[in-house]
Amino acid sequence: MMPEIVKMFPGTGFSVFVIRPPVSGSINVYENSALQVTYGSRNNFTAAYRLWRFLRSNRDAIIHGFNIGPFFLLIIRLAGIRKSVYSLRGTLHYNNFLQKVIRRAVWRMATAPGYRFIANSEYSRDVFLRYINLGSARINVIYNPVNSDRLKHSQIKKDGQQLDIIYVGRLAEGKNLFRWLDIAVSIHKVRSDSRFFLYGDGPLKYKLIGYCRDIGANDIVFFKGYVQEITQVYMQAEIMMFLSEYESFGNAVVESILCGTPVIATDIPSMREIFRNHPQFLVAEGDQMESRILEKISNLNELKKLVPKASGEFGERFSIGQHINGLRQVYDSFDGARHRR
Repeated sequence: MMPEIVKMFPGTGFSVFVIRPPVSGSINVYENSALQVTYGSRNNFTAAYRLWRFLRSNRDAIIHGFNIGPFFLLIIRLAGIRKSVYSLRGTLHYNNFLQKVIRRAVWRMATAPGYRFIANSEYSRDVFLRYINLGSARINVIYNPVNSDRLKHSQIKKDGQQLDIIYVGRLAEGKNLFRWLDIAVSIHKVRSDSRFFLYGDGPLKYKLIGYCRDIGANDIVFFKGYVQEITQVYMQAEIMMFLSEYESFGNAVVESILCGTPVIATDIPSMREIFRNHPQFLVAEGDQMESRILEKISNLNELKKLVPKASGEFGERFSIGQHINGLRQVYDSFDGARHRR
């Protein structure tokens, strides 16, 4: 989304620092952009030094950090940056007690008076505030710009003759994907016309493929990898099944609804926030999750009837317009300073 967001600020100068250099064969969103991009390093100390040099040459700019963590935010402060914005994009801030204590201390050292914070949901904001009291620091909730030019709405929706169920997202811990596969098998026992497609990549990919083989689901489950043009994926599916155990937001469920495809999502805080006016798309965690999902699939037409209303609401609530307006307000709060991230 970054190159698209930058285009929404005509006449404004942007420079980009990417902490980790691109990996060969991976997607680099800046590859064909005209933006001036500086890369850090795989080594933390080298990356920190290069970031410090970049910051010292841009001391009068607004520095906008995207989920870079407290240690790199501390580099921003040590470089003498007075105008800084930090975007919170997650809810897992530590893995053990020692990390909790150390990172909380670094957060407090890194947060200078006047620094602004942005959260991508009320939930991620509240989790962070419970973790660390920022005092007078501002935290604005600016939803992710899901409804943007990235989604093309002109394609024809699938005819529904076969039950194609998808997952879109990282193949990683916390996404509950092993249970997703178990439930896929249970759905197929009831609906022999069902097929299941996982779009995305991640560290669990080969474990999931092996598990799929172990439970005898190779003929019905297909791993499709990363797809850049995602709209057609949503529009060719009958339903999106998203069973994450935790999320700070959830772009994929919003995208699915915007493309006219109903969702079955776990009833976790971030999903409740997204579907606050449409709880019918949620299923509670626990032993009864599978039976509740099967019940919703048996009444799929009822879910489909709810999609147009939800899509209309999401189109405004998660638009790129609301995101850009929110960013403008935060940037302009620095006394009209020149915008740069």
